Amino acid sequence: MTHFQYVINLKTYEESTGSRTENFMNPLSNKTYESEVKFALSIPQLHLATKFKSVISQHVDYVTYGAHTGHIIMEDLISLGVMESLLNHSERRLPYPIIKSTLERAKELNFGIITCSQDMAETEALCEIGAETIAYEPPELIGGSVSVSMARPGIIEEIAQLCREYGSKLLVGAGIKNRIDVETSKKLGAVGVLVSSGIVKSNDPFLSLNSLMI
Repeated sequence: MTHFQYVINLKTYEESTGSRTENFMNPLSNKTYESEVKFALSIPQLHLATKFKSVISQHVDYVTYGAHTGHIIMEDLISLGVMESLLNHSERRLPYPIIKSTLERAKELNFGIITCSQDMAETEALCEIGAETIAYEPPELIGGSVSVSMARPGIIEEIAQLCREYGSKLLVGAGIKNRIDVETSKKLGAVGVLVSSGIVKSNDPFLSLNSLMI
């Protein structure tokens, strides 16, 4: 059975960084869901992957061992049990040659990449260079009050069809706030959602996460 995927990007919000990270994650991680729940942690806290399940990185680079100051290498993440990363988020955009090299390196290491896309054209370009999982997030809706599933249902459906033609999986994000947003995304062809501020900045993150479960 393929579970619907919930990827929670903690970004570097004050509520989920530093000494607050473990306190934030404890109630979310100790609950067993029928759906697969994954976390994208702030980079300094990736060592928590040894304590919490389903931790993913917010970014990764294509380089390997060597003199690469400031890079995050897949081998290091894998040694911590982190087997997946976001890439090309709207807040961390990358040129296509870098994305392509990263996807190729990830395939060699059996490392999962969720590549973010801003629109239909970029989605197709990412599919063509081998992106296996794409997260469609219109940047103008990120952190807003209107969800992508309400504002762009037609585009989600078209992008989902495009991804199926290439054998890619589609996640959607931006403004996802409630169960209706998630249900709509699934009906339109998404296999998961990418959420952030709606959970992280909530007064009760655990309750907010539960409200998204379908």
